[in-house]
Amino acid sequence: MKWFRHLSIYYKFNAIIIGMLVLNLIMGAVMIQTASNLIEDQMEKRGAELASYLGVLSSNDILLDDRYALSDRINKTKQNSDDVRYIIVADSAGRILAHTFDDQFPQGLPAMLIKTANSASIGAAKYHVAKYDSNEGLIREVIHPVENGDIGYIRVGLSERQTEQVLDRRVNDFMVAILLLSVLSAIGATYMAFVIVRPLRGLTQAAEQIGHGNFAVQTVSVSQDEVGKLSVVFNDMAKKLQEKQIENDRLLEELKIKEAMRAELIRKLFVIQEDERKHLSRELHDETGQLLASLLAYMKLLFSKLADEGQKELLQKARDVAIHALGSLRKIAVDLRPPVLDDLGLAAAMSKYSKTFSEQQGINVHITLPEDKAELGSEISLALYRILQESLTNIAKHAAAENVYISLFDSSKHISLIIRDDGVGIDNMDEREAKRQKNNLGIYGMSERAELLGGTMKLESLYGVGTTVYVTLPKKLG
Repeated sequence: MKWFRHLSIYYKFNAIIIGMLVLNLIMGAVMIQTASNLIEDQMEKRGAELASYLGVLSSNDILLDDRYALSDRINKTKQNSDDVRYIIVADSAGRILAHTFDDQFPQGLPAMLIKTANSASIGAAKYHVAKYDSNEGLIREVIHPVENGDIGYIRVGLSERQTEQVLDRRVNDFMVAILLLSVLSAIGATYMAFVIVRPLRGLTQAAEQIGHGNFAVQTVSVSQDEVGKLSVVFNDMAKKLQEKQIENDRLLEELKIKEAMRAELIRKLFVIQEDERKHLSRELHDETGQLLASLLAYMKLLFSKLADEGQKELLQKARDVAIHALGSLRKIAVDLRPPVLDDLGLAAAMSKYSKTFSEQQGINVHITLPEDKAELGSEISLALYRILQESLTNIAKHAAAENVYISLFDSSKHISLIIRDDGVGIDNMDEREAKRQKNNLGIYGMSERAELLGGTMKLESLYGVGTTVYVTLPKKLG
């Protein structure tokens, strides 16, 4: 019955109506058969009553062999009974004393009657019923013994033709009524199914439209029944969804504007930050560096004029401290804004920074750069350089790595940077989240730089194997 579930309500409705009509036809056939059996029983009882009545009236005439009286009585009785085909009076030996046939007794009937009359089945029974076919149809004959057959027998032949005609007329009327009722029911069921299914189909189509995001769809309600009320509720729901969609679109548009403003603000912050770094680098290198260099020159001149060895030693130590401070100052200035990035490009700056990192941290750095110089804008170059700086700083702090592998790939439209280490990696998501929060600004800054330039940054880590950072940026900003 699974196939029935997939049928349309229209077909289900008609199938139920047709099933009910078939059931009515079966019940009608059972009723006709029952009526036929009841009529047959009534015919037998009537024939028995008629034969019994004639037996009581004719017992003396049979004993006196008054055939005239017998013939007169049975002929009058037959004339008053439409369904009686014939009446026969026989003596105890089975000889026919009187009958209602006009001319002569039909051939073949006496032998059967004599055989039946001599049958022991009648005996003390009230009556016996025999059926046989004739040229006039089925004959039902009731044989009633008079005084248990000691005097004779009354035989009443009842023709079923008239009863069959009446029954056939009733059956025909009944079948015509059933057929007419079936046609009217089918038409009514089809119409009702159409009336019910049409708005449901409209609701289904409207629901599909809503599923595709068209909340402006409305259904037509032509009735006030449950389906009509459902259409009204559906239209109200669709209207509210449309209003909600409009509100969501407005909020989304506002969110996009705020997101654009936030991105622009972050971009300006990065620009301001880089400008400040560039300015600070220049200040440290040009002014503070020059002052320290001048101080070293004066200290050298003073050292040449001192005669006391103790004073010379003390001045030399002070000079060494100044030299170290000048070196640290220049390193800070370079880290803030490496001149090589502006002068020689990204590849040279990455190579120089990686070499310095390897010497200071004792970590082997393996770097692969494209042979041809990539033509990149200053924002792209600076973003990749800052991401490299942050990544190497994180490796030095957390990875406990022995080797770092840096690869820069240049394609027609994009440039990609991959930084991989063989450190401890991250054990699970909880630890990864804890480290992310601990170093939130660095990772967030790397991701923000990539996204602001229309690129992506992805971090993958496997415990005991290491961590890899994937960065892809467009070569030209949209």
